[in-house]
Amino acid sequence: MLIKYSRSTFLNHPVKMIRFAAGNKIPLHELMLVDSAKKLLGPRFNMAEARTFLEELANEDFIKMNEEENFNVVGNRPKHFLGKFIYFILRCMKPEIVVESGVSHGASSWNILNALNKNQKGTLYSIDLPDKDGTRFFNVGNFKKEIGWVVPGTLRSRWQLQLGDAKILLPVLMNKLGAIDVFFHDSDHSYEFMKFEYNTMYPSLRKGGLLISDDVHAHAAFEEFVNEKNMTGIRFNSKGGAAVK
Repeated sequence: MLIKYSRSTFLNHPVKMIRFAAGNKIPLHELMLVDSAKKLLGPRFNMAEARTFLEELANEDFIKMNEEENFNVVGNRPKHFLGKFIYFILRCMKPEIVVESGVSHGASSWNILNALNKNQKGTLYSIDLPDKDGTRFFNVGNFKKEIGWVVPGTLRSRWQLQLGDAKILLPVLMNKLGAIDVFFHDSDHSYEFMKFEYNTMYPSLRKGGLLISDDVHAHAAFEEFVNEKNMTGIRFNSKGGAAVK
């Protein structure tokens, strides 16, 4: 079952909706984070802990990323909703093994690793092509930086980065790991490739494990997969989604 958040989903919270329309997104975002975590984690969700995690987001209590003057790194950072969700749900869930497809400069990796660092447990396994992203904002090769350059050394002890084609590396990694807690898709967002990654990782995803995916709005791949596997999923009113096995 796929739950689709929309502007009407939280009409019973008019004050937060009005604040959101006026430019203060934090109250509604916090409501969405808690609501989605409850739906995905069920009895594993701890509201007392969650309040601390919301404070971390509000206070930007993170180890800073590496930065370059006059270059704004884009990606799923905690200032955007999907970035907030990734950090928040990983803090709530406390996973041991997270797998990420797509790295580029490493903003999402940095976000995930901050959550694992705060949890004091877990390892992130990431896969990306070496300098092959052709878009203006993500092209690492043109920027003369290595893949994942924004991730500081203080966070790298929990990070295993592999460079190469996910069609080759992802099946090998799933076989090696055996079981994973979270899979985050953020690589090639074509219908075919998203379905390939979802289907490849699914047998290794633990019961209660999470699939998190960027750009689920682009086509039907995410919704189809959630329904095919009878997962409980949420499509956010931004560009991302998540589902529990």
